[in-house]
Amino acid sequence: MAHFSILDSEEAKNIAVVHKTNQGYSGKDLWKLKQERPELFGGAAAPAQSGKPAPPGFEQLREMPGWLYHRDKALYFQRESGLLYCRDSNNELYELHQGEDYGGTLTVRGDAATVSAKGQASRNVIINDLHRAAASMKLDFSHHDSPAAMFAVYDASAGRGEHAEAAAKGLHMQLLPRLAAWRGRWQNDRLQGVLAESIAQLRQEIAPERGVALAVALLLGGRLTMAATGGAICMIFGQVGQSDGNVDNLEVLGQENDDAEATTHCAVLEDSHLGALLTVKGVRTSGLPSARMRALARSHVMADRPRAGCVALLEEARKVGGEPPLVAAAVRFNWSGSRGQDPGKRLKTDTPSNGLTKVRCRHLLLRYAGCQALLGDRRKKPTRTVGDAETQMLHILPQIANGGPAAFTAKCKEISECDTAMKSGDLAGDLGWLDRDPAKNRKVPAAVVRAAFFLAVGQVSDLVSSERGIHLILRTA
Repeated sequence: MAHFSILDSEEAKNIAVVHKTNQGYSGKDLWKLKQERPELFGGAAAPAQSGKPAPPGFEQLREMPGWLYHRDKALYFQRESGLLYCRDSNNELYELHQGEDYGGTLTVRGDAATVSAKGQASRNVIINDLHRAAASMKLDFSHHDSPAAMFAVYDASAGRGEHAEAAAKGLHMQLLPRLAAWRGRWQNDRLQGVLAESIAQLRQEIAPERGVALAVALLLGGRLTMAATGGAICMIFGQVGQSDGNVDNLEVLGQENDDAEATTHCAVLEDSHLGALLTVKGVRTSGLPSARMRALARSHVMADRPRAGCVALLEEARKVGGEPPLVAAAVRFNWSGSRGQDPGKRLKTDTPSNGLTKVRCRHLLLRYAGCQALLGDRRKKPTRTVGDAETQMLHILPQIANGGPAAFTAKCKEISECDTAMKSGDLAGDLGWLDRDPAKNRKVPAAVVRAAFFLAVGQVSDLVSSERGIHLILRTA
């Protein structure tokens, strides 16, 4: 990469003419005055600048022919090449990278599940759109590829509950400013380094003695950068029948000693990659081999049900000795089409892309202790936990996914805890027509509406959690 040493913008500022009698140009920049009125200095008019036209907002730099500067954006423009440049911490110029849109090739969706213990709850954080998150922090993220997302799990075992909570709130706050600071092309080792640095700083702030136990996967375009500490693990898995290749052999395992640095790896994704799984030490050491963990995640992720995959993994881990608190997150990579050319049209990974304005759905609902009841609901308050409701739904899922509308109707009438289950025939559980605008579906939880627009007609959803309970949704039109 070429480096250029040039004057600082402060050095290129005004040399003001302060004599009140000087042709009325008091306070005028001398270099600008030479360009605009060369006859005052015995010279001819300045020749027109050659090269590429500058974007709006750029001004010529004194003593730097062919270079312009944008004060607000801290960018330099070279007329000859037409390229934009930034400065690094050593005052050297480097070329600005324009993020590439992979939205026509790759879309992603992730979800997570937890099993809590008394007073201890492991955490998960899923940020589906880092461009939007960065914008909310007033950070420029346009130099990063899209889709851009972060998936993370935080271990609360061994008395780390407060650390897990603080880490869940703090990691992206450490990471995003670092990702925004360098606006050139990011190499794999730089991505790994900034992720490890963010984790190290987080540990220093919240748990310098014990460290933090976590697994995180950072998706930027076609690359997945993973990191793990405290015995947590990240793994990538492929389609069925690909386990003999190197796709299923990619694991990032965090060292268990408290003072160890994060283990990192950056993988370039291909269409043979189906998804990723992140979980904590309690699941990994429960007795489940890696191959079984992948198989459980794969079977549900293939059907676009990452949350069900996490629930299945945690249930089996507990059966073989895994002790709460536990957490897992799964991610689905969907591949199609060709790479987009317009980096301005960012993929929003948490919104559907089918363009519909209305869909019709039925649902099955299981309530849990503490969930919100409808006004006037006189039914007995539920005592099951969120985890119990998820596990019960997981066991129902194969029956209604494979049995068609009749199976959905039967199971809805049998166990659903929503008044819609009392409707006759194939209208059991019917929610009517749902509008894409949440304001027009006031009686239906936003999470249900959002999930409904991801479904094809006849498709059964992943487990969906809302303030009303745990749902399974069938799209009917």
